[in-house]
Amino acid sequence: MLATVRNRGIVSFFLGFLLCYAIAAVYLRSRCYRDPSSVFFRPESARVLTYSAFRKAQARKFGNLAALHAVTKWANSTDPELCVGVASVSRHGFSYLKETLGSILEGLDDLERQRIYVVVFLAHTNQSEHEDFHQPWLLNMADSLPTYPDDPNTTDLVRQLEIDGNYEAHARKQKIDYSVLLNECAKVNASYTMTLEDDVIALDGWYHRALSALEIASRKTRELGRDSFLYLRVFYDGRLLGWNSEEWPLYVESSIAVLIIEISILMALRWRVAVARKALTFSAIFVLCGVCTPMLIGLFFAAGRNCMMPKAPGVHLMHQYGCCAQGLVFPQRQVLDHLLPLYRDTQDNHAAVDTFLEDWANNHDGLRWAVTPVLIQHVGGKSSHGAGDQESGSLTDDMPFDYSFEMNDPIELAKEHRAMIVENMKQARKGSK
Repeated sequence: MLATVRNRGIVSFFLGFLLCYAIAAVYLRSRCYRDPSSVFFRPESARVLTYSAFRKAQARKFGNLAALHAVTKWANSTDPELCVGVASVSRHGFSYLKETLGSILEGLDDLERQRIYVVVFLAHTNQSEHEDFHQPWLLNMADSLPTYPDDPNTTDLVRQLEIDGNYEAHARKQKIDYSVLLNECAKVNASYTMTLEDDVIALDGWYHRALSALEIASRKTRELGRDSFLYLRVFYDGRLLGWNSEEWPLYVESSIAVLIIEISILMALRWRVAVARKALTFSAIFVLCGVCTPMLIGLFFAAGRNCMMPKAPGVHLMHQYGCCAQGLVFPQRQVLDHLLPLYRDTQDNHAAVDTFLEDWANNHDGLRWAVTPVLIQHVGGKSSHGAGDQESGSLTDDMPFDYSFEMNDPIELAKEHRAMIVENMKQARKGSK
């Protein structure tokens, strides 16, 4: 009779557990749909441009106004804090460049804008091939619009790479394009150089967040006994931060450790506490440790890493899974000592610019930091090779994308930015006294 009662108790407990498990699964399904590593991932909802759409509208309005009259530019009385370099290639009748530049500049106060040097490179030997060539808004927003070096050898090489148009030609030309950007930023002696792709959207307040992250990265670099870091990443692909296959041994070990600890605690309770001994029969322990806990562990992994273990806000080392080249900030020292020589001399390397840089950093122990949350979003579904169809609102499945970016609150970001502007004005007044 006692055994029957206990068995009924175990069955009742397990049915209650299944009910709670189902409720937890429903909750996680509603919470984790933005995590590409989750079984609950819903790409049709997660890829909707919510905050990006709001920011793009602001950027277009700023660009339209910039086409009508001059806007604030870099104050050339002092070296800029940040040089922003954007290389842009024709996308065959479609362009994101106005929105990209507009999102960078919209919302900046005059003091912030005067500390930024904006370089836009239309990366064609014949720049009139680009959709935005000689557009009034571009002339008014950019501080510099460079061309390829006035060197017949370089011009002939780039023209040949444009004609070839294959992957290797594109990768090699891309490095030359970056060398033009970096060289232009080096001319004005900017403290930092940020390279952006021409199909990104920056959040309101990106500038003060970037400066704060750079200060933290510099401090953490000194704490590690190093003089300088290679870059600060302001965007990374959220798809790569899931349950990575090379880490599965760690996941298995952690799961086994949880089971061992649980069994040890239950057996200790059974041994030392008389009341617990009656409830914790061997059958009950088996159901708890052999059925319920594995189900919970499975649900934990199924929910996705980004959902269950999101990266904490701040600046972190990212030597792995940091993709791609949408937004990187380099100290001036790295630009002059390493990057310019690297990008100018890449005849025998056919890797894409981001892969090329990561390989070099791995071989030279370069420190690579990343800021969380990211400061920009990649919105370009239509590449310069014709892939994707952003004109109809679609984003390709394989494009780098940060799914948490779309959850930004424009009102809160605007308040944060305004508060920072007010604080900077106070500091400026104190400094002038």
